[in-house]
Amino acid sequence: MDKATEKFFTEKIRQFYPEHRIIGEEGISGPVNDTNGMIWVIDPIDGTLNFVKQKNNFGIMIGLFNNGKPVAGYIYDVMQHDLYYGIVGEGMYLNNKPLKPLPVGPLNDSLIMGNVGMFSRNQNNCQSLLATVLGARAHGSAALEVIQVLRGEASLYLSFGLHPWDFAAGYAICEAGGIICTQADGSPLSILEKSPVLFAHPSVYKEAVKILNNPTEIGEINEYA
Repeated sequence: MDKATEKFFTEKIRQFYPEHRIIGEEGISGPVNDTNGMIWVIDPIDGTLNFVKQKNNFGIMIGLFNNGKPVAGYIYDVMQHDLYYGIVGEGMYLNNKPLKPLPVGPLNDSLIMGNVGMFSRNQNNCQSLLATVLGARAHGSAALEVIQVLRGEASLYLSFGLHPWDFAAGYAICEAGGIICTQADGSPLSILEKSPVLFAHPSVYKEAVKILNNPTEIGEINEYA
């Protein structure tokens, strides 16, 4: 299914934009070793395990970049039939209507999105971050977790060791919506590299980066987190 879906999108892009290059999870288009020109980044099924075991909680993600900079991104929540997309310089949209996220307050009054493993391992001081916020949520799909941030239902999304196809679409949509996108240490993202990814609303970004990069004594974690 992953390969068939990626093949479908690859053929459509080549039909309309033959000069553009493509990075895909399944590698159908071959390697891309530089960021020159227009590059599409495709994750044909994000949340494959959910798709196989639950038949739910998965998405399709496509990002478009020009010389390594985000241009547009698309996340399709398949089971909800919702298309989230963003165009840099224009804004974010849900099903062709402007998407205005809920107000996001301080870090200690917010939910965050991530994965269970990074918290259990205390990767990059994640448990201190967890002790700061109201709680963390995980869906097993970067697509659906990023959607929560786009909607303002979570203040940030954090995950380690993501491939470009795992974060490119979300990166572009977040950039279009004024959500800050960097690696966990605050350095820039690259669509050619596996990266620790942080997408955060401006109200929480600086504090989150500080916590993740300055090991501290872990406080009490909310019992409902």
